[in-house]
Amino acid sequence: MMTKKAIIFFVFLLISSTFYGQSVIKINPDQQSAELRMPWKNCIAVGRAYDLTRADLLDHLKYIQENIGYKYCRFHAIFDDDMRVVTRSTNGSINYNWHQIDQVYDALLKIGLRPFVELNPMPTALASGTTLMFNYKMNVTPPKSYDEWGNLIYAFTSHLVDRYGIEEVRKWYFEVWNEPNLLGFWTGTKDEYWKLYASSAFEVKKVDKGLRIGGPATSKANWVADIIDYCKANQVPLDFVSTHLYPQDEMVTYPDGQSPHKPGDFFQNTFRDVQKTVRASAMPNLEIHWTEWNTLAAKNAKEVSWTKNVNVDNAHAASLIVYNCVALDTVCNTMSYWVASDIFAESVIPNSPFSCTYGLVTIHGIPKASYNAFYFLNKMKGNVLNTTLPVGIPSGYGALATKDGKTLRILMWNYQPLGVVNQGAWTGNLQLPLVFDTIPLCVEATIKPGSGSPWETWQVMGSPINITKTQEQLLRAAAMPEYRSYSVKKQNDVHIVPFNLKPGDVKYFEINNTSPSNKSTGVSPDDIAKWEKIMGDKSRK
Repeated sequence: MMTKKAIIFFVFLLISSTFYGQSVIKINPDQQSAELRMPWKNCIAVGRAYDLTRADLLDHLKYIQENIGYKYCRFHAIFDDDMRVVTRSTNGSINYNWHQIDQVYDALLKIGLRPFVELNPMPTALASGTTLMFNYKMNVTPPKSYDEWGNLIYAFTSHLVDRYGIEEVRKWYFEVWNEPNLLGFWTGTKDEYWKLYASSAFEVKKVDKGLRIGGPATSKANWVADIIDYCKANQVPLDFVSTHLYPQDEMVTYPDGQSPHKPGDFFQNTFRDVQKTVRASAMPNLEIHWTEWNTLAAKNAKEVSWTKNVNVDNAHAASLIVYNCVALDTVCNTMSYWVASDIFAESVIPNSPFSCTYGLVTIHGIPKASYNAFYFLNKMKGNVLNTTLPVGIPSGYGALATKDGKTLRILMWNYQPLGVVNQGAWTGNLQLPLVFDTIPLCVEATIKPGSGSPWETWQVMGSPINITKTQEQLLRAAAMPEYRSYSVKKQNDVHIVPFNLKPGDVKYFEINNTSPSNKSTGVSPDDIAKWEKIMGDKSRK
């Protein structure tokens, strides 16, 4: 026998299910706004400069560029000892070598990516200490001499201008260091970082005042107001602010579980807070670049992990990406996803097909759910249409519609924050009050476990570290979203497209006029009849 409490809960679920099950989303083509800004498309990251000398990583970037197309690429360690940029002679003089830097930047520009230059780490020849970070051991200490650091920045920037031309390099960004607010990335003090920043900024501007310099490239949106105040007070050049954020930073910031944010809102709220901070500052027109983020998420502080977090590999990543990228479209200039490929050497470059590494594609170049999310976001071209969602639906439910010529595109998502009670499937109908010349055709694509997200298929396979060619083909097939097509039905004066999204699903709809073939070949019927007879004749004896 059910208790009163259980009955009330059951009725609530039934009512909720019925309400959401009957969702009607109305799309009005007459109320249009500008195209999406797509700040997520402004930059993509790779782990470090030296990795860009690898053919497989460049192949992965070429594939991503061909199908999505980013503008900039950011990465650590342009001055790492592996790049052999700075050496000191026995007499104490400093020597510079740009060969490998040229290789890296030449390769990026060849595939249509401009550098978002990260000025770090400290070359051993200039370093004040021996503290190292990551498997490739980049030095994270301040310079022994800020004059020597400044000389490096001036020589480096001058070389870039000599090689690529001032008009080209003026389109690049120069960002000083990486996450200096974390001891693991910068052993100096906050004031020493300001000294490093100022030295870098003045040397870059000494080469050309039109070059763009900024920072502080901090973790968790820290020091944004501080760098503006410092640069304003000391007349130090600052063209943009940059910082980083990951969804699980909420659990790092509020480890006791007392976050003031509603589930799933921390990430977006922090972005908006930074925008408000900049707009209210002494430099309100600064560009805002989030130069690191991805789908690292956790239910609570105990589950926070930077190296074993499956949410960079699984289907959950797709809905998290779409949910946040659509909501933050006008809030910043850049959302640089960290990173493009699992060819990534912070620990070691992985051997396993999936390894909780941050890439959009695996070491084999197999697209993950995260890649497919950006692939469909990139398709949302044209003016944004007014979309009316039912009142009271969970915040993780969403839809976006655009119209480009006669093509209507709709992107839908059922994002469920980790730790939230299952909000269930979202079902209903799209109402499209559009006039088509003929019966419209809808192509529907779905990202879900095993279709557009190969991680779950790999799990079912037993998670093999070495895969056969056939297993690789299976994973590539699972990386393909589920596609289907159908004619759109008309009811009264609207066209109806049904939808059903389970938690974590992302759906893409593309609706066009159909133009049935008239089967014309351009050849006269008499000639066709003659050829049909000739080719059907029996052989001569």
